[in-house]
Amino acid sequence: MGIRKWNRGIRTVARIAEIIYFVLAAALVALAVASVVRADTLGGMIILSNGGDASVGTNGFEIAIADRDGNAIPAAVTLIAVVGIVTMFCMAMIFRNIRLIFAAAQGVCRTDGALIFTPDIVRLVREIGTFCMAIPLAGFAALAAGRLIIGPGLEASVQLHGLAIGFAVLCLSRFFAYGAELEHEVEGLV
Repeated sequence: MGIRKWNRGIRTVARIAEIIYFVLAAALVALAVASVVRADTLGGMIILSNGGDASVGTNGFEIAIADRDGNAIPAAVTLIAVVGIVTMFCMAMIFRNIRLIFAAAQGVCRTDGALIFTPDIVRLVREIGTFCMAIPLAGFAALAAGRLIIGPGLEASVQLHGLAIGFAVLCLSRFFAYGAELEHEVEGLV
């Protein structure tokens, strides 16, 4: 399969994922509003719909929305909704940037299939790294806020592997920036 078909396929999948994550972020905005308006019943409804499991998670952040006695914690529902909004938005932006990178690459592919490094592609790759790091940091901030709001009885966890992935992507963006500088120098010599 040619590079142009792969390029089109990747852009299509990235566009679909981008739309799905933006829709999920919007749904979580509705959940956040509902968690404030219907604080007394929403947590219990989530626990019931979850088969009695009081643990809810999104993108590496997990929180128990019920205390040890089985009573719903309204602040925990609001907290998971807010973290969900931030992390789903970050995921949507990651896929948006992937789509934009491959759209930009569509017009600058060499005949041998190599991509020309451009400042826009470097910026988009750097933003992907930043968004990857923002996801676990949002969960960590929510964990800290939850300890202050809910108290020491809060049961929550955060997976921090996104920090390593984001750091790796940021490092790769520096190599892309170096490639862009080299290409600019070569074009100046020709």
